[in-house]
Amino acid sequence: MQDWKTWLGRTISACIAIVMIVDGITGLFWPNLIARAMAGDGWPPETVLPIAVLALSGGLLYAMPRTAILGAILITGFVGGALAVHLRVTMALIWPEIVDMLIGVGAWTGLCLRDTRLQALLLGHR
Repeated sequence: MQDWKTWLGRTISACIAIVMIVDGITGLFWPNLIARAMAGDGWPPETVLPIAVLALSGGLLYAMPRTAILGAILITGFVGGALAVHLRVTMALIWPEIVDMLIGVGAWTGLCLRDTRLQALLLGHR
C-alpha cells in the first residue's frame, strides 16, 4: 500500500521540481522573456535575476531528498508571493493564480506522500 503513495509523491515532486527549475533557468538565460511578463505586474527588469535564482534554488533544494523540506518552504514562499502580486494587480482568480496555488499545494502533497516522517508529523499517522 505504501509503494503507490511513494511513487505518486515522487512523480508529483518531480513535476514541481521541474517547473521550478525551468522557471529559474528561463529567468537566468532569457531574462527579457520574463521581464516583459513581470513588467505587467509592476516589477522592474532588474528583479528578474534574484527571482530566477530563488526559483532555481527552491527547485534544486526540493529535488534533493535531504533538503526537500527547505525547498518546499522556499517554493511555498515563492508562489505565495507571486499569488499575492497577481491578485493585487488583477483582483481576480485567473490562470496564473490557479497555477501558483497548484504548485504550492503540489509541493507539500508530493513531499507528504513520499516521506512517512512528514506524514506522521502533519497528519498524525504512525
